[in-house]
Amino acid sequence: MNTLLKLIFGLKGDFSPGLRPVKKIFQGVEVTPFLGDAGAAVTISADFELEWAFRRVPEENRVLEGVRTRQNMPSLLATLEECRLPITWATVGHLFLQHCERGECGLAHADLPRPPRPYNWVGDWYRLDPCTNWKKHPGWYAPDLIRDIVASRVKHEIGSHSFSHIDFCPEYSTPELVQRELEQCQRLMEASGLRLRSLVFPRNLMGHEHGELLARLGVTSVRHRDPRVRLSYPRRTATGVYWLYDSMNTRNGNWYRYADKARLFIAEAAKRHAAYHLWFHPSDPKCVFEQSFYPILRHIARLRDRGEVWVVTMAELTAFCEAREHARLEVQQHRDGIRIQIDNAYDGRRYGPTDLTIKIPVPKPPRTATITLHPEGRPTGLSFKVSQRDARLNCLVAVPARAGTLELAF
Repeated sequence: MNTLLKLIFGLKGDFSPGLRPVKKIFQGVEVTPFLGDAGAAVTISADFELEWAFRRVPEENRVLEGVRTRQNMPSLLATLEECRLPITWATVGHLFLQHCERGECGLAHADLPRPPRPYNWVGDWYRLDPCTNWKKHPGWYAPDLIRDIVASRVKHEIGSHSFSHIDFCPEYSTPELVQRELEQCQRLMEASGLRLRSLVFPRNLMGHEHGELLARLGVTSVRHRDPRVRLSYPRRTATGVYWLYDSMNTRNGNWYRYADKARLFIAEAAKRHAAYHLWFHPSDPKCVFEQSFYPILRHIARLRDRGEVWVVTMAELTAFCEAREHARLEVQQHRDGIRIQIDNAYDGRRYGPTDLTIKIPVPKPPRTATITLHPEGRPTGLSFKVSQRDARLNCLVAVPARAGTLELAF
């Protein structure tokens, strides 16, 4: 069955070649494409919306989406903790609110701009906002669920899905609308000690025309949909905002097990050092989680435990790729060891802290590995891993992205 599935997905173009990582090798020493020299990176994002994404459907269906989200959250968070998998929660900003109310003019959020011509919408953009609180209308507010996510034993990322689930494409948005929506998200997130770095465009309508604006607002990664490419190394744009290619959404297969499709995609990603990105709605029916999503999570966890994949949030993957982009190494070999000077113009304030993995060919296992981050600083010991492939011995060391001096002693 898997052979047939692979053939079908291949014929559909799902394995079409995306970007491959640029080799970063300096005098035989490599900055690996992913942390730990994993074959593939795995990112998972949740379109966390409750009723906001479903305002265009009948009220009964809309309410069901909010109810199901709340019903699914305990088992969803528990399974992510069980598997130790961090994900990115692309959160509609309004969900941070404990409550809201109508202004004197009778409008909700009268201080915010409205979309110029929203698709399939009549009346004021916020006309369905109940303007109450999270206890009376738990499908429109979710500060309790956000607290549960932040309190998880797994370090999840809270990203943005806009403040009110707007469309970012030029036909339905303006720069002012995008800026005010994301600034509102930033204010709410900062009040909770969070920082906005990742964005998922609502309805998967790409808003790349706003790339420079997104960069100015601190966004470093967006989920990108390309019907021709499902598996790719992240793409760095001229603004420094990375596109993370959407690989699959979560659903049940009609005539095959959907988890088998995920296994094939991840295996293909590992062959080419690509990133695999799975996304889902927390409001999906329970059967989708039990039959498809949870089996996929457990498979990913097994691959992670074997060192075959690196499971990472959108912002963390982007930080790694940006640090790798700017890394330069100067290698000096001497009788008793190897010294590597790491130069890096990486902007850690913008992208956040990260490590890089350095792969060093060695004649024998080293006794110690140390890093000196400042010329006047003291060496700090590092853990390392020695692996053998094709009769070659390599030492893998994870180092901070900042400039410093790495030394191996034999």
